[in-house]
Amino acid sequence: MNRRVALQYLLSGTAMALLAACTSAPAAPAPATSAPTAPPKPTAPPAAPTSPPTPAAAGATSSTSAPTALPQPAAATVQPAAQAGAQPKTGGTLRLGMVGDVSTLDGHNTTPNQFDTTWSVFNRLISYDAKLQPQPELAESWDLSSDLTQIQLNLRKSVQWHSGREFTSDDVKYNMLRVRDAALQIPTLRNQSNWFSTIDTPDKYTVVLKSDLPRPAIFDFFEYFNQVDQQTMEGPNAKTASIGTGPFKFVEWAQGDHLTFARNENYWRAGRPYVDSFIADARDAQAMLVQFESGALDIAKGPAPNDFARYRDDPSYQAIIHSVSGNYFLFGLNLGIPPLDNKQVRQALNYALDRKRFNDTFMFGTGTAESLPWPSSSPAFEAAKQNFYTFDLDKAASLLKSAGATQLELDCNVLNAWPQLVSFAPVYQADLAKIGVTLNIRALELATWVDEAVNRKYRGMYLSNSTFAQLEPSSTLSNGRATDPNSNNSLFQSDTYSQLIASASAEPDAGKRKALYSQLNDILLDESFIMVLAGAPPTLIARSNVNGIEPSAHDGFYYENTWIG
Repeated sequence: MNRRVALQYLLSGTAMALLAACTSAPAAPAPATSAPTAPPKPTAPPAAPTSPPTPAAAGATSSTSAPTALPQPAAATVQPAAQAGAQPKTGGTLRLGMVGDVSTLDGHNTTPNQFDTTWSVFNRLISYDAKLQPQPELAESWDLSSDLTQIQLNLRKSVQWHSGREFTSDDVKYNMLRVRDAALQIPTLRNQSNWFSTIDTPDKYTVVLKSDLPRPAIFDFFEYFNQVDQQTMEGPNAKTASIGTGPFKFVEWAQGDHLTFARNENYWRAGRPYVDSFIADARDAQAMLVQFESGALDIAKGPAPNDFARYRDDPSYQAIIHSVSGNYFLFGLNLGIPPLDNKQVRQALNYALDRKRFNDTFMFGTGTAESLPWPSSSPAFEAAKQNFYTFDLDKAASLLKSAGATQLELDCNVLNAWPQLVSFAPVYQADLAKIGVTLNIRALELATWVDEAVNRKYRGMYLSNSTFAQLEPSSTLSNGRATDPNSNNSLFQSDTYSQLIASASAEPDAGKRKALYSQLNDILLDESFIMVLAGAPPTLIARSNVNGIEPSAHDGFYYENTWIG
């Protein structure tokens, strides 16, 4: 099957939910034609007024039509018209501000701020466009088998690494095997790389990947699969150098202050990027805005929602909400810390969460309060379950009493890169205090937060973001560090949960996948090892003379087509 036919096949059903068009108007939720009108019956002990639903029995077949519209921002994306029709200009330095630093240069990692900075060094084999349709990058074409078990990647010739070495099929094989190394802690890619039982490289420009099962979400894997340089990653400077094939070359990382990138003059896309250099300054939220308003920055990424709202109302700036986002905020709970190993306690903490207040007061209309991470376009979206956990302190107190959890004290590690989360944490702290729970808030820098979350050192819960919800839900759950069935931050283990995800990832029938996702939703709500807070698309503000900023399908923004007027 050639590439065109393969795309037609996917569009016809196996990935329709992923390949939908974006519009400027908000998309209405798809009708749930056969979804339950209420969550399944509770399983909590009689002492609890109501508990989350029990997972449905394996093999359930009820399903609804897959939605076809992508999630849209709650507020309009604003862009100035002053540069309309203007021709791109080359040269200059693009200056971006971000809250906090990156924690690694490794292109196989997906920690906050990397998508907009360090990922500009790399390319992927195939990537989604803004409509979630796969497009060629380092693979200029591909042939996908009709049963979705094999894909042949036809690599672009004469692509150079920044070191001058040619990119070949051996590099792809190296990357496929590297992400499988459990010691590297890259479950985002490991789970999906392991789909492929054989990796053949018949010549330097051809790679053939074979799976024992159908892989309907195969393009989800490629969207996050940067190609990194073996010589760099296995060399003495692996943590301080970065070599890719992308539009920008890595220059330096002054940790805690800035990252500098230079134009790749040998980039395989002729004429790109437009700017000569790209600098990302790591600042706290206030310092970033001071620099932006003084003209020292062209772009400020992730301003506090109240500041974003202020710039949105000022026509002299651009206020941009990501249009293809799968980002959401969540709490993760450490099940290795009693009594969080009791799901009733976790459910109580879920009921004590005032999502509506968070969205109304702290998100300023840029988010969506929800108990599950799915946008309305997702085949996992179920309107009856999306807001299952209403704010109910009485119910929370009853569940704690039933579980025998009194005078509970927990830490909450908050990633300080998200000012709205730092501001909301004391509200949750105050609400928990009303039901006898003491919450100790720890606002942490990224490196410390990641270390404690990934190594399960945190003493209670963490508050941060996760992403991937724009993808096929089997990819979302497999890729997310918070939800990975094999190695999540919460120490949650469930054979049923793992098997449902594995079954969905290999099920070519969209209706059957929908039924599997409904069962997974029940597990997420019932077990509450994560507590989803709100959908939260990334935002940025830009000066009016900045042109060509484009959303990526992985919750960042592209700058290779950006130019300064």
